[in-house]
Amino acid sequence: MIDFTPIKYDKKYISYYEDLSDRTIKLGYQRLGWVLGITGEIPRSVLEIGYGTGTFIEAAKITGVADCAGCDIAEFPLPQGVRFVDWEEALAGSWDLVAMFDVLEHIPDLSFLARLKTRHLAVAVPYCRWRELGADGDAWFRTWRMRLPNEHLHHFDRDSLVALLAHNGFDCVTLNCFEDGIRLRPGEAGPNILSGFFRKP
Repeated sequence: MIDFTPIKYDKKYISYYEDLSDRTIKLGYQRLGWVLGITGEIPRSVLEIGYGTGTFIEAAKITGVADCAGCDIAEFPLPQGVRFVDWEEALAGSWDLVAMFDVLEHIPDLSFLARLKTRHLAVAVPYCRWRELGADGDAWFRTWRMRLPNEHLHHFDRDSLVALLAHNGFDCVTLNCFEDGIRLRPGEAGPNILSGFFRKP
């Protein structure tokens, strides 16, 4: 059982990301380019869980994805041509690609991953380096800006992310830290964001 005080994912929360709109638009296209580079094809359908300001799903729509859908805890406005689906619709549907960027660390119960019906899965999570840093891990973790105890309920490194997805039926295609190019703050050393692309065998 995870003991935490839930964060309210409301307009005030999302406004932080709206203030970073140039960065998030670039990130949306960067993420889509990464996906297209791996698969070599435009997906027929894309579901983004936790779409936030909608930059990735908008990039998918503009690129020519026929069926674009977004699912989030609050029904934030979606780009034109993108439909909102609720949680049950998201899990009942069948998708070419499901994207979850900065989402897995927020959800208390990750068992829903076994119910996802998708060919491909793209995720990004804060990269927890505690285990790989060994004796220096505790000191690093205490000051890690992505720790956020009431907001980030799970912490992932390469091994734990691959193990979680394998347990839920996904094979790892690739892992990298390409988002750090946009997301690292001045003077900050990476890696800080771990991206993973997975597929159903």
